[in-house]
Amino acid sequence: MTVKCPKCGSQINMTGRKPGSSVECQCGNVVAVPKPGMSRRTLYVLVALGLVGLSCPCIGVMAAIAIPNFIRFQGRAKQAECQANLKAFFVAQRSSSSGEGYVPQLSKVQFSPERGNRYAYFAGLGPMEDRSGPQARGTEEAQSIGVDTFRYPEQHPVTSDMLPPGVANLIGISGECPDCDITMVCAGNLDTDPTLDVWSISTAERTTEDGTTILPGEPFQHENDVMN
Repeated sequence: MTVKCPKCGSQINMTGRKPGSSVECQCGNVVAVPKPGMSRRTLYVLVALGLVGLSCPCIGVMAAIAIPNFIRFQGRAKQAECQANLKAFFVAQRSSSSGEGYVPQLSKVQFSPERGNRYAYFAGLGPMEDRSGPQARGTEEAQSIGVDTFRYPEQHPVTSDMLPPGVANLIGISGECPDCDITMVCAGNLDTDPTLDVWSISTAERTTEDGTTILPGEPFQHENDVMN
């Protein structure tokens, strides 16, 4: 071990010297042998370990915030499918309606959501288009469309009897045609719990139990399957 002389700058060899003893430099200056201390490398290691220890709780807090937010974002992105298709159904019914009123047969209004749908769609309680295989089956007289379990095998089929109480009664034609209205319901399971995500849209103006007005063509959510 060497120590720099503070007077002349020469390197003084301290090897084998007892800490605290004195050594005279060639310039006549007396220098004390330093006591053993922490090396610079050891100091750096301890500082780094301290920073990691302080950051770990912060990482845990950030993860606790970020993960639920990411799950909610994914769920809302999936809900966009239902809302967009409900609006497309409303536009199709309004565009195709004649003096005879609305019809629940989806092929007659050319309503056919793209494959890969996570939601089932109900415009009536009649036949359902089956999307469990590569080709859809039962499309001509279908009044509802099943979940695409061929594209998403982890998804379970959704039928009208799985809907929340009272929602199934909203499906289809109301009133006497041609002075009638039609309501479509969509439902899907966005996670692993038994709760369904349920929405509806109608050509009629509706009022909720708390008095809120739902305008024609406005999607309304009955059950929310996205984590709050």
